[in-house]
Amino acid sequence: RELLTLKGHTRAVWSVSWSPDGARLATGSDDGTAKVWGTADGRELLTLKGHASPVRSVSWSPDGARLATGGE
Repeated sequence: RELLTLKGHTRAVWSVSWSPDGARLATGSDDGTAKVWGTADGRELLTLKGHASPVRSVSWSPDGARLATGGE
């Protein structure tokens, strides 16, 4: 059963990471962006731009205050 659909990336998504509190989800994409989503409603909260290549990894700090992204 589908609970939520996240729409916003324009290319394939390579990485997904839940925040430690479960309230946010981070995604990294071939479109060179990372996005942060609210898990309650699927709303896009933030788009991180600046990678010159696909974002292959996203990871939250243990306290959920920071997000690290990695590309090629």
